[in-house]
Amino acid sequence: MNSQVSIIIPNYNCLQYLDTCINSIYQQKNVQFEIIIVDDGSTDGSINYLQRLAAEKNEVRIFSQQRKGVVAARNLAITQAKSEYLAFLDADDYWSADKLASQLAFHLKHTDCVLSFTDYMHFNEQNEDIIGCFNYWPEFKCNKESKDFQLLENPISQMITTNIVGTSSVMVKRSAIVDVGGFDNKLSSATDLDCWLKLAKRGDVAYSTQCAMHYLMRANSITANRENRLAAMVEIINRNQSVVSNNELKKIKARLSECYGEFYRELGYYSKALAYSYKAFWLFPHKRNFKHVLYDLRHLLGAQS
Repeated sequence: MNSQVSIIIPNYNCLQYLDTCINSIYQQKNVQFEIIIVDDGSTDGSINYLQRLAAEKNEVRIFSQQRKGVVAARNLAITQAKSEYLAFLDADDYWSADKLASQLAFHLKHTDCVLSFTDYMHFNEQNEDIIGCFNYWPEFKCNKESKDFQLLENPISQMITTNIVGTSSVMVKRSAIVDVGGFDNKLSSATDLDCWLKLAKRGDVAYSTQCAMHYLMRANSITANRENRLAAMVEIINRNQSVVSNNELKKIKARLSECYGEFYRELGYYSKALAYSYKAFWLFPHKRNFKHVLYDLRHLLGAQS
C-alpha cells in the first residue's frame, strides 16, 4: 500500500535520542507512512544505527550529507518524499501515539489546509516535563477544551507574533511546500517560521490544542544563535509586512522589540533592554510590556546608584 505520510527526520549526533524518536513513530496507528532520515555528517555512530534500521524496516530510507545543516537536510528529504503529506520530526523529539492519525484525518477532510500543527510539551534532558507551548499564549490556551483541529483566523500575524509552531508537530501538503521552494537556506535562522508563512499564503492553516509532541530543551541550545534568529526575524517581517494590516504590523514589531529586550536583559545590558521595552510598549501598550519597562528601569537605576 502506498504511504499517506512521509515522515522527515534530520539527524546530527542524536544517537542517544533516536530509539525514543523512532519508537514514537511505530506507535502511530491507522496511517501508512514512510520514514526519510537525512544524516548530516554525524560522528556519534548514528549512521550505523540508521543503516541497521533501514535493513530491518522497508519503509525507512536513509540519506547522508556532510554537515550542510538542518535546512539542507529537510529540503533533501522533501525532494525524496513520495506521499501527499509530509510530517516533520526532529531526531531528539517524539510524538504521542495518536498524533498522525488525527492530523491526517483533518487534512483529508479539509483539502484546502496546507499546514497544521499541535501544542507540544517542553521537556529537559532529565526527561522531566516543563510546560506546554500553548500555556504561554492566552489566545491559544483558552481553547484547550477542544482537541479538534481548527483554523487560524489570521495565520501570518498569529504565527509571527507568537512563534507558536513547533516544527516536530507540523504536517504539510507536499505539493504546497514544493511550490513555495521548501526552506530558505539564505536565512541565518528561523527558516521554519519563514516556510510556514509562505505556506499560509497558499492555503488554510490549522492547529490543535492536543499536546501531541515532546520537544527537547537542550541545555546548550536555549540561548544559542539567539542573535541570528532576531536578525532573521527582521528579514521575515519585512517579507510579510505588505500582507498584514497596520494594527497587526504594530503588534508584530512590538513583539520583535520585546524579544530584543529579552535578549539584552539576559546579557545584563539594561539600557538597551529598556529602549526596546519602551518601544514595545509604545507600539502595543500591553501590561506585559509595561512590566518590562519598569523592570529594566529599576535595574538600570540600581546599577547607576
